[in-house]
Formats: sequence, structure tokens, C-alpha cells
Amino acid sequence: MFISETNQTILILITIVYGAAILAYSYYFYRRTRTYESFNMGGRSMPLLPMILTIVGGAVGGSTVLGFVTDAYLLGMGQIWNVVSLAFSVVIFTLFFLKRIRKAGDEHQLFSVGDYAAIRYGNAARYPAFIGNIAALGALTGLQFVALATVFNLVFGLEMTIGIIVSWIFITLKTYLGGLTAVIWTDAVQGTIQTIGITVLFFLIYFSTGGWSNVSENVSQTADLQAEFLNPFTMPISEILIPFLTIGAATLVRQDMWQRVWAAKNIRTSVISNWLACLVIFITGALVIIIGVFANAGLGIAADQPNLIYYEVIFGAIPFWFGSVMLIALVATILSCADSFFIAGSTTMVSDIIKPMLKVKSDAKLLRYSRLMIIAMSMVSLILALAIPRLVELWMTGSAILVAALLAPILIGMFWEKPGKLAGVASMWSGLILTLVWQFAGQPFEIHPVFVGFPLSLIVLLVITFFQNNHNSGKKSSEDCTA
Repeated sequence: MFISETNQTILILITIVYGAAILAYSYYFYRRTRTYESFNMGGRSMPLLPMILTIVGGAVGGSTVLGFVTDAYLLGMGQIWNVVSLAFSVVIFTLFFLKRIRKAGDEHQLFSVGDYAAIRYGNAARYPAFIGNIAALGALTGLQFVALATVFNLVFGLEMTIGIIVSWIFITLKTYLGGLTAVIWTDAVQGTIQTIGITVLFFLIYFSTGGWSNVSENVSQTADLQAEFLNPFTMPISEILIPFLTIGAATLVRQDMWQRVWAAKNIRTSVISNWLACLVIFITGALVIIIGVFANAGLGIAADQPNLIYYEVIFGAIPFWFGSVMLIALVATILSCADSFFIAGSTTMVSDIIKPMLKVKSDAKLLRYSRLMIIAMSMVSLILALAIPRLVELWMTGSAILVAALLAPILIGMFWEKPGKLAGVASMWSGLILTLVWQFAGQPFEIHPVFVGFPLSLIVLLVITFFQNNHNSGKKSSEDCTA
């Protein structure tokens, strides 16, 4: 891949202009955002279209485009299961949990998953809920720093470390200014750019390579590609389960998803926006996978650095003007995802730590703390981005921590009233601690931490609930006998 000096100058100007426009848009909302609820919940009044696009923006981020294109380029259509896990999780979330989450949020004016955990299992449940979400959101935001740094590395020639730091400064400033209101309305613009851009890129590559039949023939005639390259059902079951139990399952208990349920102007808007977003997520994600597959088997690109295959495609296989558009589409994808996770992390910090510990009730102080926590969240994400720059691995690790800590107690607790405070809190801490220990131990026996942390969390929840209920039943029978 080679970019001429003239074209590089054009890309620099386009990127700077787009970045300045996004900051100006955020500053507009900075002047209009005057309450804690407006900054963190969009005033609980967001309409349908921006809600659809902000949900898509939170799911289809820079890690999706760059990471999934790379994996599909290397491993083939089997990577479609990463997309299926994302879309299927939104289906499950919308079908079974959304209305309950919205009802609880309206009744108790909830701001965070930790708020719900505290209502269900007592205030002690806030802290594992907080840690689990910060781990996942920090990883996801760190992903966007890495993704945007690759853009700066390509366009500006910045080293990756410097690019990550520049990305950190820019995204932090953007989110600090606007809050969730700006995030959602910005996503309406950026989500449109990313969805249309990826769709047009797919059709351009599909028809330029001669379509599926021609690609299939190329695979059969290319020694370096196995016949299973185009078969989505060749992945081992364990590799299919990992994205389902990390990336997909984490969506069910992740702060940004719950936050958007409460931000919609009513429950109908929330339900419809999630269903439509699910469809867009699946289509967009599938197109990203196919683009990666066609880059290898159709365009025949031999990339020295597979992690840069997206750039090889947009600057080597299509006209420069459209490549420039697709660069902006990538930047839009990254920003729409990053600010969503930023504001979710900030809300979690304020709602689960600042409010209960410092007993802050002043709306002005809560708004000020919300903006300060954007900076705190950015530091967590920066450290993760510098320490673990591998995109999908970082995403899956953070998601595994969240799933192991919260999935069983939170979701089971919505439908089953018997688990008590001890069962819920013990379940959260046991899954969280074992997952962290297993990860830092290097994943012994090559077992992913989600396969040990989540089962333990579920077992602890069920065992303690069983013994507590038996004890209470025995105690009641004893009292009846002595009465």
C-alpha cells in the first residue's frame, strides 16, 4: 500500500476538518447541557432515529471493522459467528429483558446497572457490578484508541503510542463537552456515514471481483487457501462459544445498552429502535466479514501486515476519492463507538461510587463530577490500550470479566425472586475474582476465563439460594411445630 504525498496531504486536511466539525458539534451541546440527567441520560427523551443509530454505533465500532476484516481475511467466513453473537445478543436483550429494565428504570429513576444491582441484592452489589462494567467499557474504549491510532499512523505517520495518546485526548475532549445527548445526536450523523459507507464498499468490491462464484473458483485454485475458507460452519464449537459468551453475552448486562433503554423517550421507542438496530448490526457486520474474505480470495491482496488489510482495500483496490470517504466512515465508526462507552463508564463511576460514597445530591455537583469522571474513565482506557493493543483479544477479555461477574445474578434475578442478597453478591464476586485470576495466570490448560468464571458464578448463585431456601423452610416448619 502506497499513499502519495499529495494524497496524504488531502487525507490530513479531510481528517482535521472532520475532527474540528465533530468538536464544534459537541461544543454546541456543551452549551445546552445543564443537568446531570441530560448529560447522562439525554433527558430520557431521545427519539427513534438517533436511538437506532446510536445502538448500531455502540455495536459496530472500530474494533468490528478493523478486527473483523482482519480475522475474515486470515480465517475466512467462519468469523461470521462473531457477528451472529452480536446480533443474537440484541435479539435476546430486546425480547426478554428490555421491558423489565425500562420498567425498573422508570420506577426507580435508575442510572446504572449498579443501581439495579443495589435494588435487587443490596448496596454491596454495586461494587462488583461497577468493576465488571468498568473492565468491559475500559477495554472497549481502549479498542477505539488503538483503532483511531492506526488512522493517525497511516495518515499522519505518527507512531502507534503517540497515536493512542492523541486519540485519547481527542475522544476525551469530545465526550467531556457533549455528554450522552451529544453522543446520541452525533451517532445519528456518524452512524449514517458508517452504514452507507460499508454498504457501498461491499457492493463495489463484490462486483469488481466478479461475485461469489468467481471468488469460490479462486479459492479452489489457490494453494494457500483451504476449501473451507468460504464455509461458515468450520469453526470448532469452542471458538463459536467464546464470542457468544463474551462479546454477545456481555451486551446483556453492559451499561451502554441499559443506558440507552432509559434514554429513549418511551418504551415503544426503545423496543422498536433495538429491533431495527439488530437488523442493521447483523447486515453491517456480515458485510464487513465478506469484505475481509473478498480482500483475500477475490482481490488477491497479499498483506504483509494483515491488521492493516482494511487500508489496503480502501487505498489499493478502489478509487482514491472513495477511499477518502471510507477513511472518514472508519473515523465515524470509531468515534460513535468510543464516546458511547466513555459516557457509560462516566455514568457508572458517578452513580455507583460518587453518589453513594460522597452522598452528593446537588445536580450541579453531579454534572461536574460526570464530566470529571470522563477524564477518569479515559485514563483507565488509555492504560488498557497501551498495555493490550490487540483488538479483539482486549474486547473479549473485558467482556469475559463482565459476563462472569454479572450475567447469572442480574438476569436470573430479574425472573426469579428467590436468590437473596448473599447469593447475588457472592455470585458476582466469585465469578469476577476467578476470571481475573485465570486471565492473569495465562489461561491455564488453554481454557478461556469465561468458561471457568461464569459457571462458578452460576453455581454459587444456585447453591446459596438452595441452602438459604431450605434453611428458611426448615426454620418455618420448626416454628409451626412449636406454635
